Amino acid sequence: MKPAVRFRLPSRLLAGVLLGLCWLTQAALADVPTLALSEAQDRYALDPYTALVADTQGDLTPDALLTEPIDFRLAQQRSDLHLGYTQAPVWLRSELHNASDAAQQWIVQFEYPFLDYVTLHIVRDQTSEVLKSGSAVPVGQRAMAHRQAVFPLTLTAGEEVTLLARVESHGSKMLSANLLSPERFYTSNDRQNFWLATYFGMLLALGSYNLLLYFGLRERVFLHYALFVFSFTLAILTFNGTGTLIFWSALGEHSGRLVTLGFTLASAMATLFAQSFLDTATYSPRWHRLLGAFRLWCWLAVAMALLLPMQAALQIMDVTGFSAALLLLSCAISSSLRKVPGARLFVLAWSIFLLGASVFALRNLGILPSNFITLHGIQIGSALEMLLLSFALAARFNKLKRQKEQAQAEMLASLKRHEAALEQKVAERTAELEAMAASDMLTGLLNRNGLAQCAASALERSRRMQQPLALLMLDLDDFKPINDRFGHAVGDLVLQRVARRIAIQARAGDHCARFGGDEFIVLAENCGDEADMAEMRQRLAEAITAPIALPNGSRVSVGVSIGSSCYDGGTPDFEELLRQADIAMYRTKRQASDGRQEQPGAPEKPEK
Repeated sequence: MKPAVRFRLPSRLLAGVLLGLCWLTQAALADVPTLALSEAQDRYALDPYTALVADTQGDLTPDALLTEPIDFRLAQQRSDLHLGYTQAPVWLRSELHNASDAAQQWIVQFEYPFLDYVTLHIVRDQTSEVLKSGSAVPVGQRAMAHRQAVFPLTLTAGEEVTLLARVESHGSKMLSANLLSPERFYTSNDRQNFWLATYFGMLLALGSYNLLLYFGLRERVFLHYALFVFSFTLAILTFNGTGTLIFWSALGEHSGRLVTLGFTLASAMATLFAQSFLDTATYSPRWHRLLGAFRLWCWLAVAMALLLPMQAALQIMDVTGFSAALLLLSCAISSSLRKVPGARLFVLAWSIFLLGASVFALRNLGILPSNFITLHGIQIGSALEMLLLSFALAARFNKLKRQKEQAQAEMLASLKRHEAALEQKVAERTAELEAMAASDMLTGLLNRNGLAQCAASALERSRRMQQPLALLMLDLDDFKPINDRFGHAVGDLVLQRVARRIAIQARAGDHCARFGGDEFIVLAENCGDEADMAEMRQRLAEAITAPIALPNGSRVSVGVSIGSSCYDGGTPDFEELLRQADIAMYRTKRQASDGRQEQPGAPEKPEK
């Protein structure tokens, strides 16, 4: 009897222990509600049906989670699934039941794309399926090639399954997930891809356009804006999973470095852009120095983003980006109060960006509902910010263009003024040179060249208008003794005085010239008859022979012999007029000489 007793007691004890374990397990899962799936609905939020536990030791397994009394905590609200920067991996558990009589296809989608590793265990009655995804998992190893962690799920009619998801990430853990029908998932995915493609295309277009403007205008503000856009694009492209899906999936965990590098570099470029755009060096020197000092921290943050452990680098990135946004907004507000050009638009742009980031954060905390605007708050805010800043830069470009055109117009006008002044000076100088070439340097009368030019014009006018023209040749008598006695300086003075007297006695339209030595010419247009010519010769002779006072107090007199010729039709010939006047002048000189010889005691005129 004793052996039988010994056999039954352990069996009853073992059965009691197993029942106790089953009761504890059921008690641990009693607070996790089961989500009943219906064909009438194409989307379910898994948050209210999700329990979570932190794997602080890193030794939890799916079997242990199913059989051992694990202290799961039910996510009573959306914010319970947003754990921030926690180092320990997190297990999520959900119970699903196909309440329909037909098989169902579903897609499990984690909303936050920046999760390194997500491993989903689909536990059924007899089997267990393991699927992997996440931003650090190569695309070829993901359950579905998608920028987010998504998994296919098939349920037979009436089937119940348990979903165990292990999430490991260096970044902030936002673990909200949804259950979508394939039709709903692909429709939503196509719409999101369209807007993301538009968003990134716009960013690349804005960055490239401003980079081209920099190469064309050499204005650094356009370069700073282009580098800011490219850095931000690199970060956001990696952050939302598009970059790791298409371009750098092979980087694995290191793809997160691109997020830290992009955002910290964007913060540094944003300070440079703000300094250039707001011209803080001129309008706000204190802000200029403060932004310069903060940029030193940004460069240090860039180095730490590449060297520090990933989680520390991400936390420094958050602090740097948040500080840069507030600092730039404060600087822009201060500049706006100072009436700095473009500051108001800058304030509006950064305010919209911060509003978009705030909407995204409030949606993640469960304060705002999940919709297109709240889900893509950062993209919408940054897109509007980039557009507004581009408008501001366009206004700046137009202003620079107007200033350049105005400067060019002013330069052209100045060049025209200088050219006109130069032309005037050249004309004046040319006229002076022509006058000098046509004038006698001593007397200021016409020289031979000037007389020839005036005679050609005068003869042509006389021929055309049928008017007479007279040429008077005047030769001074007794001039050589003055030169010999008083010197050439006094002789030059006498010639100047004689030239002035000839010019005074000539009519307004007459041309007076020094023909050479002590010979002078008067060319008289429309000279009238012979009586008028005789009167003119008489006046000239009287004026010339009048005594001339010298600087030393002496007085001298010179005589003059006048011969004339006249053009009154036919072919005009200046040389012929000169020849005839010269003959008449020497005839007069001989007559005067003969008259002096007939007078007793008259001195003989010295030869020239």
